[in-house]
Amino acid sequence: MKSFLSFANSKLPYNSIAIGKFDAMHKAHIKLLSLVGDNGLALSIAQVKPPFITPPQEREKYTQVPCYRLRFDVIKSYSPLQFLELLFHVLPNLQRIIVGYDFCFGENRISSTSDIKPLLTSMGKSQVEVIILESQKCNDMPIHTSIIKELIKYGDITNANTLLCRFYTIKGLVITGQGIGREKLYPTINVATTLYLLPKYGVYAGLCFFNKKTYKTVIFVGNRLSTDKQFCIECHVIENATIQIAKREIIEISFVERIRNNQKFEKLEDLKAQITQDINKAKLLLQHIKDA
Repeated sequence: MKSFLSFANSKLPYNSIAIGKFDAMHKAHIKLLSLVGDNGLALSIAQVKPPFITPPQEREKYTQVPCYRLRFDVIKSYSPLQFLELLFHVLPNLQRIIVGYDFCFGENRISSTSDIKPLLTSMGKSQVEVIILESQKCNDMPIHTSIIKELIKYGDITNANTLLCRFYTIKGLVITGQGIGREKLYPTINVATTLYLLPKYGVYAGLCFFNKKTYKTVIFVGNRLSTDKQFCIECHVIENATIQIAKREIIEISFVERIRNNQKFEKLEDLKAQITQDINKAKLLLQHIKDA
């Protein structure tokens, strides 16, 4: 994602801008971006600290609209007027501003959507169109990043996916595991990541993508209570026990549905029996996915 301020001197040619955090790229964000038109951009104003639902570099993956970033800490002391002046400084041809109903701007979030038009008039920009997208719902649930974050934290992946309008997906680096899986349980791919918000610890049916192919998988997130007690993210690729993947490779993991909580087993054979049940349940939950 390109820096908006890096074009302060050279300017940008767009005449339309959608402004928001865009940290989830959920269903409402996509609708907001659909209002930009053929010559617009998305401006993501947000903190830069992980964990993210959608890291900044991943956001253009979900839209055809060019995405630019503006760090919140750079503009947090701007007055509302200074903020709007910055937009027109970088976008001298700006004719349309699109924001969500809860958009606030200026130091301490002093101004809201109702202030945009009067401020534009005071700048001699009364001809600029302002579009405010009303609150969006899905299955009677408000589509909001904070709600999606809570759903992910509590392991309600099904509803999180509904509001995202996609499977919640993370990326991670393949690392070396403890070695017990392949020898005594089931082989797994071990993954490390610090960028993404992780779902509630437990077992999930999901998908993983690497080698340009999608595989059905059982995903474990949490501490290995039955062995070394260490935190891990592990994927067992269903019906592909001999699959090979190089260490340090980047893979994608999508969470489709939660299977169970994390549990401790006194014997490895009991753990293996439970994993067998998890695999069978995952097969049923993923059978509607034909392309994997």
